[in-house]
Amino acid sequence: MAGLGIGPVEFALFRIPDPEERADALERGLTPSLVLIGNTLVGGLSRLVGANLSVHPGKLAKRKGTAPEEVFVAFCIKDTGYRAGPYLALAVTRSQLHARVAVRASADRDGAIRRALKRESANLARKGRPFRKLRSYAAWDFEELPEIAPACSTAFWFELAEALVPGHNGSGILDVGIAWPSEEVRSLAIGDVLGAYRDLAPLYKLLANAL
Repeated sequence: MAGLGIGPVEFALFRIPDPEERADALERGLTPSLVLIGNTLVGGLSRLVGANLSVHPGKLAKRKGTAPEEVFVAFCIKDTGYRAGPYLALAVTRSQLHARVAVRASADRDGAIRRALKRESANLARKGRPFRKLRSYAAWDFEELPEIAPACSTAFWFELAEALVPGHNGSGILDVGIAWPSEEVRSLAIGDVLGAYRDLAPLYKLLANAL
């Protein structure tokens, strides 16, 4: 597969103004494409993280009167789906493609992930190059991209851990990754995407091994 198969036609679906029409168009025109890409990626991702991952189409956010702003496919270990533990995600928004690592607060019931993040915060902060383009998407409004995260700071990793505290004022989700602008996506190949996940793999493995 020379390219990903995501281009101007797919990104244009996010410009459909009617919420229901956009949701239907995304489900028919983008979700199947992402699943195909996911099926191509999953073998390489499994080797990167040392675990047998499976592909799960993300649930499209449908709120009355609000048009969906994101479509994604998730990669996770458990057959119960991506809500039950840490997962990798490949997401498409209005103007970007994103490779991400995420976990919901509900998956960290006994705090093991939070403790692992805090324990390894200094090592994560020293990673340098792999996290140099990292962004935190937890409170993103799908407008301007989140700023590049201060991943070289242990405080940043502590903040991510605190967002998973039940009842905390944080987002209730850890969601970080990298983004490519739509102009670059047409020329991306599977190898380019796997390269981004290679950088994110240490974080995913830390989260997954904590449970």
